[in-house]
Amino acid sequence: MKQIITLKNLLLATCVAGASVANGQIHPLAFGEFPYGTGTSDPNWYKDYVGLRFVVNSPAAVAGDKVYTHPGVGATPWGGTVVTPIVNEQIVMPPLGGDTMAAAAFPAGSMAGKIGYVYRGGGVEFVCKAQRCQDAGAIACVIVNNVTGGPVGMGAGTICPATGVTIPVFMISKEDGDQITGLYRADDTARLTITNWGLGLGNDVGFVPGGGASWHNYAIPSNQLGASGNPFEYKMVDGAFIANYGTNDLSNITLNSTLSFTPTGGSPATQHTSSVALAAFPALDSIYAMYSPTTAGEYDLSASGTGRFDIKYDVSSPDFADDNPSDNSITNSFYVTDSLYSKSRYDFNTNNPVKTIGFSFNSGGDFVWGPMYYVKTGGTSISRVQYSLSTNAGGVLGTPSNIFLFKWVDGSNTLPQDSVLQNGELELVSLGIHNYDGVNDTSGANLNFSEMGDLAGNPTTILLEADTWYYLAVGVPGGHFLGSDGIYNAYPRIYGRFQNNPAVLDYVSMVNVSADDIAANPSSANLPTPGTFTSFVNTVDSFNFANVRGLVPAVAMIANNNPVISVPNSPVVNNNKVSVFPNPAKDQLNVSVSFENTSKTATYIILDGLGRFVSKEVHNNVQSENFAINTANLPAGNYYLVVNTDKKAMASKFTIIK
Repeated sequence: MKQIITLKNLLLATCVAGASVANGQIHPLAFGEFPYGTGTSDPNWYKDYVGLRFVVNSPAAVAGDKVYTHPGVGATPWGGTVVTPIVNEQIVMPPLGGDTMAAAAFPAGSMAGKIGYVYRGGGVEFVCKAQRCQDAGAIACVIVNNVTGGPVGMGAGTICPATGVTIPVFMISKEDGDQITGLYRADDTARLTITNWGLGLGNDVGFVPGGGASWHNYAIPSNQLGASGNPFEYKMVDGAFIANYGTNDLSNITLNSTLSFTPTGGSPATQHTSSVALAAFPALDSIYAMYSPTTAGEYDLSASGTGRFDIKYDVSSPDFADDNPSDNSITNSFYVTDSLYSKSRYDFNTNNPVKTIGFSFNSGGDFVWGPMYYVKTGGTSISRVQYSLSTNAGGVLGTPSNIFLFKWVDGSNTLPQDSVLQNGELELVSLGIHNYDGVNDTSGANLNFSEMGDLAGNPTTILLEADTWYYLAVGVPGGHFLGSDGIYNAYPRIYGRFQNNPAVLDYVSMVNVSADDIAANPSSANLPTPGTFTSFVNTVDSFNFANVRGLVPAVAMIANNNPVISVPNSPVVNNNKVSVFPNPAKDQLNVSVSFENTSKTATYIILDGLGRFVSKEVHNNVQSENFAINTANLPAGNYYLVVNTDKKAMASKFTIIK
């Protein structure tokens, strides 16, 4: 089952606003002054920034922060909240492991004062598992995923009433859970801490969970990353968010960074090291952004072929012994592949992007969303697009989806070259329509699409251009959710790169807004910050780091590194015609279509100049028709009319003037 989060308005916080805190400071940068410029801070700001920490205290072999999901957000949130920190409490498993949830395995009081620890599966819904742990006296419930790939969302289900569960509920990965289970069953006590901040220790410095900067992509083809001469977009930045979780003021903190590359079939070799120091680290719930200065913090990677990069961060001090060393080291990995682009994590065993959660925008209506990819070396093309869609009801997928490829040229159409994606800089260069088979294409399944074409609906090879940003987006029908990583956090890189060079932003995806937001802010630009917040500093509790994690669409692109451009013996005859007039238009756009065959449905979709969904109407049994679209309420700017027939997708660009 998948957790589904509906974001009615994914409001964009500005990197610019965030940077206003930092521009006048020297690295490392402090967080939390509120209101900005007053020299004061809200005592709960940092705790809200971090979100809950899920920590294994013992056994020592598996100790440390763990990635988790919880059902307290989304369209149907359920479960309790952690009001009083759960500190160093013992787990207890039912005899059968909790997957079948047999009633005999949960006698009254068997989990009294402890954390119920069960496995996903057995045909028993998440709520029912949590309810039985609660009835047995548990103060919290931890569900271990029974499949690899990380924890997933936990929908409410229909069997047990979600309102009955008042204890906090969490899911952890199968990988973490199996390790804990193995030691537990070997009679080794397992204890957990679930808290908004620290563990009540004196000297405790550590990483904010998900706080280490990674790279531009999780995966990229080897022909894009050479041994030298890589573009600015591909440079690496070293840095991380560090927290003083303890009760003591600390001093002389050093963050060391080591980047290594392991070629396929070879041995790891260090490519780069850097460090940055912090003289004083106060205990008042402090978080610092520790980034190496520009000269050392922005550097090239080198790869002569496929392999894996690892960026390892260590935090330490010669002045004290850390009372909780389990969170003093983290490692982020990313890959050089044969032909794969992926912003989200990727499962190389199943050859699919990792998705642990589904996102929807625009109050449950249609929306368009996907990742941004930078292409250094041109001449390749898209072979396949991988993604997933899900619904609350499950079952097979019926409504077709568009796949769009936009090219971003910063500074085009008289707009400034300012590293900010603006209406007028995005050009639709390719699209296709994915009709689902009604059998294998089910909710949550891995989907593959390989029929991209030109704007006239012809199946044409579209060559990717060198030194170009591309926005690869999925048109998601209303009531559907786009699979997203749910865990990976791109924000530390975005923040660190912006501090080093505010003139260049690093995009992960386009931030979606509703049609109402488009009307209210027609000139708004798309900044790269993936978050559900509205201000970085000027609103208390407005920046919740836990909410930033996971806003990475799991839409991967498989490149054809040796595309063949076929030249037909005779010209291609396309009897499908779409025309719009007048162009530019003001209050009304006239549409004329003529199809080769009668289409059971003709769907007319309007996207704005930033690829955002504006409107849709469906006509039945169409071969040719003329009709008018009221555009009086559309702000001035560029738009696309996308026309879907039963088999083809076409598009026509138009402009609205006022």
